[in-house]
This record gives sequence, structure tokens and C-alpha cells, in this order.
Amino acid sequence: MVQAGMDIVRLNFSHGAHEEHKRLFDSIRQLSEKYDNQLSIICDIQGPKIRTGRMADPFHVKKGDRIDVTPDNVLGTKELIQIKYEHMLKDLKEGDTIFINDGIIKLVVEKKNEKTLTCVVDAGGMISNHKGCNIPAGHLSVNVITPKDREDLKFISQLNPEWVAASFIGSAADVNQIKDTLKEFGNEHIKVISKIERPVALKNLDDIIEVTDAIMVARGDLGVEIDTWDVPFAQKEMCRKCNIAGKPVIVATQMLESMTEAPRPTRAESTDVFNAVLDGADAVMLSGETSVGKYPVEAVRIMDKIVETAEKKMPPRNPHDWVSKHVALTESIALGSYQIMQNYAKSGFHGKAIVITGPPSAYVGRMVSKFRGPLDIICFTDDKRTALELNLLWGVRSVYDHSLREFKDAEQRNAAAILHAHKFGLINSDDVVLVVARSVFGKHTGALTALYSVAQILNLQ
Repeated sequence: MVQAGMDIVRLNFSHGAHEEHKRLFDSIRQLSEKYDNQLSIICDIQGPKIRTGRMADPFHVKKGDRIDVTPDNVLGTKELIQIKYEHMLKDLKEGDTIFINDGIIKLVVEKKNEKTLTCVVDAGGMISNHKGCNIPAGHLSVNVITPKDREDLKFISQLNPEWVAASFIGSAADVNQIKDTLKEFGNEHIKVISKIERPVALKNLDDIIEVTDAIMVARGDLGVEIDTWDVPFAQKEMCRKCNIAGKPVIVATQMLESMTEAPRPTRAESTDVFNAVLDGADAVMLSGETSVGKYPVEAVRIMDKIVETAEKKMPPRNPHDWVSKHVALTESIALGSYQIMQNYAKSGFHGKAIVITGPPSAYVGRMVSKFRGPLDIICFTDDKRTALELNLLWGVRSVYDHSLREFKDAEQRNAAAILHAHKFGLINSDDVVLVVARSVFGKHTGALTALYSVAQILNLQ
């Protein structure tokens, strides 16, 4: 899958024991070393997943049936089932909806009783043990970190991946709670990806983007909790706002779903992946296709080809539409870099954009990437963790180069990066490269740009 184009591996902590995840994590790290730190890791915690209880036997309900639900531990029947949400009687009101089994079954609360809710079946289906439930009401009393999540975060803080994906984020406070918990366990370096899968998260999206490190458009649960026809617009809004903020955004769920069983995707799925790139996604994600599917390598290879084609066909952006409300020096430099790239691309210029960034963040790389320029971006850093974080960004090939620490002079550092890029075949000797380099002005950090002839740098050496 790495050879087919996979850049990041997601470990799903909804399944598997810690020992299993540790073995897989170590294998991925070894593989990443083999491929020059081109393989990053996301650990995805389960979050407050609501499920049905145990049933005496699976049974079918049809539209118009009535059934009582309770948070109490009961053996489910056609008359009464448990839904494991302790605040159900307090939080739900008449007219609220409960979805079961990925939204197949829809219940509408008709009446509140002392210990149960009487619901009318609006869409029928089979009810069985431990099926996932969605309750779109925005006032749920759920804690984003469950006891299981807390244990997982303690373990993850020791693993030290680049990213933690947090499920069912609803507010900026939820994001900060994840960060504070990681800090409590001694790790302030892991970046947080907020999975947007509830209506309340869409309502608080601007505040969430402000404090999170990245966003995942988690279309699975989101497509249950809001109307299916509203999901495409929600996806576009999340991509647009993340692009403006310069925060990475991942589009996920059912992207090549048919490839779980088939060797080729449907035309609609290919179009979906293509359009996610045009929407501004930094990354597109496979789930069942690669975890339990029959054609994992083919799924990665085909998705990689679709993404590559979409990037080539992507129309130029008006960069001023993507300027953030907190414009700082580095973003202004990145904006100017985009305009230089466009001008040179129009005149037949061939080359690459080289970004030199470094600890404690990939900020310069994010700012250059956000404008979606016409040149490939090669990001150099002397920090391995930063290199792995950069793998998530649109159009970026990250390079870890420890030797850059030796150079205090910006010109020498830039030349060293160009020589490294040429040595490993990332640029050609007849290229002219645009370098955007992290620099320090007094107490302030910013960036500078310069054009370099690769041939001239080679001759100087």
C-alpha cells in the first residue's frame, strides 16, 4: 500500500487490544524509516459511541410500530430495548429522533414516560445486539472522553504518533480537553484531528477550527445525524474554512466503498474522490476498503491516480479568496510565493517550490500549501516529527534533513536544501526553484522567498 501511494496509516482504537496496536505501530515506524519518513500515523479514538443493549433475539420493526427504549440494562424485545445512554430521559424530548444501525432504523420520540421513551418507528429494519445509535439532538450530556478513551490516550501518549483523531467533537472545549489529557499524560507534541460528525459541531465549526490542528469530514455518522443531501455542502464548507485557516482537512467514509468487494470503483465513487480534491481536501481516506476489503492495494493505487489527476486538472485559485482573517508575515510571503509560481508557470517555467520549515511547527509549509499553487512543494526540515506532520498537507513531499541544523546562515541552508533535493532526484539541474525559508527577525519568526538556479548552485559547489 505504501508503494501504491499511501502516506498515512490510521489505527482505529474502536477495535483491537493495545498489544495489537503496539505491534502494528512499530511495524509502521520501521516501514517509514525504509521509505525516508514518508509514512505518518493517526490514532483514532472511539469517543462516546452510543449502542443498543443485548437482545433476546434479533427482530424486525416496520414503519408505524411502537417500541419503548430505556437506558436501563434490559434484555431487548419487540416491546422494549436498551439504548446505552444514561442521560436519555433527561436530554431527549418529544419529536427528537434516534437512529439505529448506521441510520437504517429511525425512531421518533412520541412520549416521555418515567423510565422509558415511547417511540414510533419511522423507518424499519433489523434490531440486534450492540448496534450503533445516533441521536442528532444538540444538547446531549456526553463527555467527549470516555473511560476507554482516557486509557487509550494514556497508551497513545506513550506511542507518540503524529496525530490523534478525536470522535464526536462538538465544541472548542472538547478539543482542548483532548489536548489537556494528552498533556496530563506527558505528551504535548501529538496534534489533534477533530472529527466532525454531529450537527452541533457544524454549528461550532469556526471555534473548533480555531483551536484544532486538523479536521476530518467524518461523513459516516454525519450522514446519519444530518440529512444526506446536506452532507455535500457541509463537506465543501469544512474544506473551504480549513483552507482559509491553513489547517489540514481530511475527507473520509465510503470514498471507494464498492472496492471492499470489487476490484474497481464505481464511476460515482471516482467522481466523489475527484471532487473532494477540488473542494480543497488535503487528504482523502480509505476505511473498510483497506482494513477488511478484498483489494486494499488496488484501492490505494486507484485513489492515488484519481487524486493525481484531480490535482492536475484543478483550476487556479484566486489566492485572495483564501487569505485568513489573521494575516501574518508568513502568510503574506506565501501569498506572494503563489503569485510568483503562477507567473512563472504561465511563461513555461519548470521547477519546484522548496519550503524550509522546522520545529516547533509545520506552519510555513501549511501557509504555502493552502494556496494550492501550480508547483510541487518539497518541504525540508531538520526535525523528524515535523517531516511526518507535513505528510498530511496537500501537494507536499516532506524531507527530513538533520544536516540543516549545521547552517546558521540562511543562504547556506537554502543551498544545502537544493543540493539535497537534486542529489535524491527531487529537482533537475536545469530547474529554477522558488525557496520559501523560515527565518527569524529579532524575536519574530517569519519567512523569506528567493529564486535559485539549480545549475548555478551546483556550479558554486
